[in-house]
Amino acid sequence: MFFRRLLVAAVAALALTETGRSAAPRFYPDDPIQVDRDNQLDAGKATPIEGSNGYDFGEQTFLKPGDRRNIRAVNINTMDEVPDSSWFTNRIGRRDMSIAEIVRGPNSVDTINVDGWPIVRDKTSGITPGYRITDPSGRLYQIKFDPPSNPEMASSAEVIGAAIYHAIGYNIVEGHVVEIDPEKIVIAPNATAVDMTGRRRPMTREDVDKLLARAARLPNGKYRATVSRFAEGSPLGYFKYYGTRPDDPNDIHPHEHRRELRGSRVLAAWLNHDDSRGLNSLDMLEGPAGARFVRHYMFDFGSIMGSGSVFAQVPRAGNEYILEWGPALKTLATLGLYVRPWILVDYPNTSPAVGRFESEFFDPVKWRPEYPNPAFDLMRPDDAFWGARLVARFSDEAIRAIVAKGHYSDPEAARYIADTLIKRRDKVLKTWLTGVNPIVNPRLTVSGALTFENAAVAAGVATTPTAYVLTWSKFDNATGTTVGDTQEVRVTEARGDVPAAIAQGAEFVSVAIRSIHPDFPDWQAPVNVYFRKAADGWQPVGLDRQLSGAAE
Repeated sequence: MFFRRLLVAAVAALALTETGRSAAPRFYPDDPIQVDRDNQLDAGKATPIEGSNGYDFGEQTFLKPGDRRNIRAVNINTMDEVPDSSWFTNRIGRRDMSIAEIVRGPNSVDTINVDGWPIVRDKTSGITPGYRITDPSGRLYQIKFDPPSNPEMASSAEVIGAAIYHAIGYNIVEGHVVEIDPEKIVIAPNATAVDMTGRRRPMTREDVDKLLARAARLPNGKYRATVSRFAEGSPLGYFKYYGTRPDDPNDIHPHEHRRELRGSRVLAAWLNHDDSRGLNSLDMLEGPAGARFVRHYMFDFGSIMGSGSVFAQVPRAGNEYILEWGPALKTLATLGLYVRPWILVDYPNTSPAVGRFESEFFDPVKWRPEYPNPAFDLMRPDDAFWGARLVARFSDEAIRAIVAKGHYSDPEAARYIADTLIKRRDKVLKTWLTGVNPIVNPRLTVSGALTFENAAVAAGVATTPTAYVLTWSKFDNATGTTVGDTQEVRVTEARGDVPAAIAQGAEFVSVAIRSIHPDFPDWQAPVNVYFRKAADGWQPVGLDRQLSGAAE
């Protein structure tokens, strides 16, 4: 997308210099672009970057990095959607997915048996105990164990989160819940572990036993864990939620202004993914020599819902940053008399597999990750609307099926997790589907009949507007402006007809749609839709969702 626009801009600039003609057209023949081919330049010189928990926390908390302008997301197409790219592949938002497909997620097989797969090294990152193994073909996998205090908690969270993030469209590695038989654990002859001095040495059975002592043992004597397959390619470290990778020539959109990163705050709030930060991402260098590119992954969902990975989630998580000055100073000023509201939340007495997870106190707007995230901070109402529309695609039935993938041994735990996810989903939809004029899916037939949908009404979080006001115009694509007289029509249903005088002889027409609703005055901000004349009717080529009082 960028490279095409760059070429067009250069040609347009030359034309302006030589002929004095107007700027480039508003829409091009291939709009709206469905795929951003951000793998065209060789990124073979990209090198791994290392991250530090302490530095990342300090940078995000005190320095506030990134471009903090309140601007529209920069990687959307002309229909206000996110094209497919090395970051994101539209799935549930673009097409219907069966429940089986949603549940399968990124996995190529339904189940996996790791008995006899040799350990090749220990796991050195993160707080969850585990190790790395290889399958018979030499592919590398990582094992992560559940904590003894909360069997099934982290492993269930991991596969549930992976299935949901994958269905949304993010790049996710394959992962499964497994049971490890300690009698069938094999250590490769060249396996290594890190000692107390930080040096590598040969791994022993004693090292494995120490790991298992920190893991949840099941009544059958096995250990519950997740196994995740490493992604294809060479690891390059993590991506940041701001700026770009200077060693990746394809990475030209500042990450804090990418819609799929901004809008992922909606998903993180729904799932209580408090650990959603750059260090829980992974860039992989893929492709043959001379044509390498970077693919961007999200991973590590062991700390979502009620799981804190190695313990039940702390009550603060999702409600307050690790360091948040306002509540801290308020507590100090009142000599401790001020009690943070989240401290008073009464969590149900459920299975240890649930951890701490609730829906009654949850407020999507007030939800917080562990510490500030630049892309989350810059999420605008249109970004949130995009994310909420994707969340709305998960039916109650789909959510319950995804939760079943966690293999909870206690049916009550599975029921509670699913019920809580459903209630939190409904809060997310009510909050962010109603924050903008929720017009979607505009269509204009060859005969001039306009139809559209109201996403908030369709999701059941708002009543039907009193009326819709349609303002029709001819549109001059060469200058990017409306021409001639406009015609305004007031309708009571999500349909209308283009006036004959507007459609006659027009190559492009536009309609500004305002929704009149007593409960949502911001819905009067117009959604401007543009249609191009085609042989079989009118093609929607542009959608501008105006925001009440927002900078563009």
